[in-house]
Amino acid sequence: MTLAIRMLRQADLSPERQAKYLDILEQQCAQETNLINDLLALQKLESNSTPVQPQRTDFRDLIQDLAQSFRANLTSKNLTLVVNLPSQPLPVHTDPASLNRILVELLTNAEKYADYGSSIHLSAYRELSYPENQLILKLSNVGAAISPEELPFIFDKFRRGQGVTQKAVQGTGLGLALAKGLAEHLNGTIAVSSRPLEQNQSWETCFTLTLPLVHGNSTYSDLDRTPS
Repeated sequence: MTLAIRMLRQADLSPERQAKYLDILEQQCAQETNLINDLLALQKLESNSTPVQPQRTDFRDLIQDLAQSFRANLTSKNLTLVVNLPSQPLPVHTDPASLNRILVELLTNAEKYADYGSSIHLSAYRELSYPENQLILKLSNVGAAISPEELPFIFDKFRRGQGVTQKAVQGTGLGLALAKGLAEHLNGTIAVSSRPLEQNQSWETCFTLTLPLVHGNSTYSDLDRTPS
């Protein structure tokens, strides 16, 4: 950022180079803003100052809306988003804003690290089991490797894997930490696995989000209520 400002101060700078350095400044300012916002969100989660505001949410509709908006961003990398959802609604009683942010972070992560021309796969379903019925989301992509040594630390703040660094992928390094914090905030979990593919040098990485169908003191009757 400092270098771009210095270059802009040159009196003989051409309009083309001026536009170039202004673009650099804009990108770096946006990255700094994202970093500050992510840090503030994490601080609120860690201090338990963010209240959960559960309401009935159709997880299926939420995923479809997000998928539609993300597909426009995937064209530059020739990526395909494959969504596998049941034909029936997937009602869940949880905080929709927090759930939406988790999905945005996971989709953004997959978009950044997927190989050019590959597919991102997203599926969701209900798992009815004792003692708690759950909602399961799986999001997988083919791209940068996450080694077995890195897996235990992948959700740490500012943690970036070796494969990510080699590809010079931009980001704040807080997206996965924020996703995990929000999942736990909703009494859920996020797990990750990564395995090498036999047919090429890439790895398949899969994130699994597990959430209770109802949050906290809510009851299953809340799933039948129409959102206000």
